[in-house]
Amino acid sequence: MTGRGGAGAGGSSALGGSSALGGSSALGGSSALGGSSALGGSSASGGSSALGGSSASGGSSPLGGSSGTGGAATGGDGGRASSGGAGGHPAAGAAGGKNGGGSGGGQSGGTAGTTSTGGAGGSGAGFNPCKASPCVILPLGDSITHGFSSTDDAGYRSPLFKLIVAANQNVTFIGSLANGPTTVSGKTFPRNHEGHDGFTVTQITGLVPPAKSFSTTPHIVLLHAGTNDMTMNADPTTVANQLSTLITNLVNAAPDALIVVAKIVPLGYSNSNYTSYIAKIPGVVQSHTSGHVVMVDMSTLPTSDIRGSGNVHPTDKGYADMADLWYGAIKSALPK
Repeated sequence: MTGRGGAGAGGSSALGGSSALGGSSALGGSSALGGSSALGGSSASGGSSALGGSSASGGSSPLGGSSGTGGAATGGDGGRASSGGAGGHPAAGAAGGKNGGGSGGGQSGGTAGTTSTGGAGGSGAGFNPCKASPCVILPLGDSITHGFSSTDDAGYRSPLFKLIVAANQNVTFIGSLANGPTTVSGKTFPRNHEGHDGFTVTQITGLVPPAKSFSTTPHIVLLHAGTNDMTMNADPTTVANQLSTLITNLVNAAPDALIVVAKIVPLGYSNSNYTSYIAKIPGVVQSHTSGHVVMVDMSTLPTSDIRGSGNVHPTDKGYADMADLWYGAIKSALPK
């Protein structure tokens, strides 16, 4: 891949498969991203080498299974998952969709109430995705989901968990990768996630197993996808269509889950394809009336919060702002 701060992402991860994903990615330069993923199958070994860096290797591992030892990539992938805006931005989609519900709320720059079918706490039917305690959350995306360039290597996940602990709510994170601190706010931190450095929307789609075949089915999915595609100047319409396919696959694999889709964080540099892509995301989300799909608008994050590796990763403040937005979208659904 070309673009700013691109990284090689080794191997693929099959959710519901076996083995831990290991290896690191190379900083900078272009890369050949990952191998093919096995849908719900066993490990896909190997991976492609990162051009201009060391090769990344790894297989797949089960969603919610034993944490992998890898994932703390040394390379900056060219534009990773989302980052949240300041706490005042609305968690768009916290209000319900087809059943009507409250408003998304928030300050300027947000897209209040942008949803497709009832979101957490907003559905008139009282939709509650968390069927048990702890609520099972799948952080899904690329290196911003991983938390690349954050001080604690957990990105938004650690400040999100801190907010949850402060509210005396109970969650766990699942995924084949594991990064971040061992404790947050005096509690054991669930380090697992599916944030794969360098992954495009299509590669993230390859992580999703066939319908209803997650080894551990998430109650909530936090999805940020498309930044790597934009750093490669991919066609925005094509990527938006690929995002729609990814959401469809998630709804099929976890039909009772809340799927929270990020309108992705800004790049730290001008990119017209990015502008076109994020304009399409609300329509993509609204088109998914067959599942519980909502959107959070992270595109309003200040560019001063996007100063990490490759000029695409959030700073620690950016990751904390991102956590605020995720939490605003899901807090009403989380159990004590």
